[in-house]
Amino acid sequence: MINRRLIAMMLRPLGRAPGRLALAAGVLLVATGMDVLGPWLIKHYIDGYLVPEDWRLAPLALLAGLYVASQLIAALGRYLQTLWFARIALDAVHALRQRVFRHVMRLPQHVIDATPTGEMVARVTNDTDDLRELYVEFLATVLQNLVLLVAILLAMALMDLQLAAIAATLIPVAAVVIWGYQRASGPAAMAVRRLRADQNARINEAIGGMGVLQAFNQTERFRERYHRLNVAQYHARLHTIRISGLLLRSALDLVGVIILAALLIAYGLDSLQGGAEIGVLYAFVTWLGRVSEPLIEITQRFNIFQQAGVAGNRILTLLDRPQATSGDDHRPIARADYRLEQLVFRHQGAAANTLDDISLDIAEGHFLGLVGHTGSGKSTLLDLLCALQPVSGGALLFDGRRIETLAPEVLNAAIASVPQEPFVRSTTLRDNLLMGLEASEASIARAIDEAQLRALIDRLPDGLETPLGERGLTLSTGERQLLALARALLRRPRVLLLDEATASVDSLTEARLNRALSTLKGRVTMVVVAHRLSTVIDADAILVMQQGRIVEQGSHEALLSRPDGVYYHLWHQPEAP
Repeated sequence: MINRRLIAMMLRPLGRAPGRLALAAGVLLVATGMDVLGPWLIKHYIDGYLVPEDWRLAPLALLAGLYVASQLIAALGRYLQTLWFARIALDAVHALRQRVFRHVMRLPQHVIDATPTGEMVARVTNDTDDLRELYVEFLATVLQNLVLLVAILLAMALMDLQLAAIAATLIPVAAVVIWGYQRASGPAAMAVRRLRADQNARINEAIGGMGVLQAFNQTERFRERYHRLNVAQYHARLHTIRISGLLLRSALDLVGVIILAALLIAYGLDSLQGGAEIGVLYAFVTWLGRVSEPLIEITQRFNIFQQAGVAGNRILTLLDRPQATSGDDHRPIARADYRLEQLVFRHQGAAANTLDDISLDIAEGHFLGLVGHTGSGKSTLLDLLCALQPVSGGALLFDGRRIETLAPEVLNAAIASVPQEPFVRSTTLRDNLLMGLEASEASIARAIDEAQLRALIDRLPDGLETPLGERGLTLSTGERQLLALARALLRRPRVLLLDEATASVDSLTEARLNRALSTLKGRVTMVVVAHRLSTVIDADAILVMQQGRIVEQGSHEALLSRPDGVYYHLWHQPEAP
């Protein structure tokens, strides 16, 4: 579970605060020294003053003062070290969570599409939270107890080597217990982690599709599926608790009692020979209790290590996924044109190409329509044109340069897209329009008018400041598409890519959008995927796609002149306008 890569990942953020870490470690050493000093002072009092009945006030007062001071310093040190170590741990987890989220934001689109949202959320939140427990527990508890354990064993050895050897047998026994616990609980800890991720995925899926589940009377089936996951996780957690109860405190408590008995026997034999001191017995019994407790604390927290090890390896798996590659060509776009040369694209793990042998020129200011049956590759081609997916073969040139060599900011400044399912945040309409862009009120108003969004804004109670709710569900599907179009136009792009932008709007709004596209024709390079063929009637060229290939191309009139063509049948099918 805990391997070198995981340790290296966790030590990386700790290295950013060496001074604070050294200060906390120094306080830990001082506090531990004062902790160990207490029994030694009492042993000195018993054997040096109590047994011989030496009641001199000055040395007794000095011993009492040293004892009180050592305990006060130890208490203050324990408080400070716990506080500082906890802060160091929280800072480390904060840095790690930022790193994981930054990595997720740079993953390729196909990785995001292939990973359930709930599982991705679990890795960024739950898994990093479990690592937080490991940081806090290790720095604030385990490290303190390890230092205390070493200090006590050294003090024992300095006082009586034979009794120290007996007490030290607790260490290998604890190591065996920890090894057995790891072997027994590892699979159960992995199962708990996997089941929790599945639960998050099911919850996310159910909430996202609640309307459909209720409409098709599937809520009970989903509830039963979640119940089975919940029961499975319950049994997995119960299994880890049983193992913990058997192998951690219970086992070590038993071993501690046996070692205490061995110490008493050894002390009794020394007493028979007249070499034993009562103060030594007191100190060893006190220290033995403090030896047992650190070991119990460490072993009890080993279940946290197990869970954190599983969580950490899941995070490492996520960080191992290659990020989307981006180019370093920062030269601005001179010509907003495309050239596709024998382009090939295949989804990861797919048996066949999604796009095959696509060769095409799209001139600057050109209006290109993409039509075809569902699954013909239209939306995939659009993803390639805005560099959301890497090409699998051939070449895709933008402004005469391979698109994968262009820097993201260069592409983002030139290309805007309106996806088939618009992304709407739960903030205000203004925030959704701007998406971090700084724009004047005049620019916002122009984009709103061009996208035919004015009627919606006039209807909303607070206009642009109206909150849109989760995923913008207060808007209709068509209104969300108009919002996405206005957001794209606000950026004044050189290229506008639209995926079924008019699929969910009424006929009147569709006509207005078509007029808006007509006003952009010649000024902006447009590629429009359309199910409603009326959207692309005025296109300079229409490509008809079938099974990932271009089977026809030409103007609307030219394509309609072919009665045996695919476009002709698309136009005359009953659901077409």
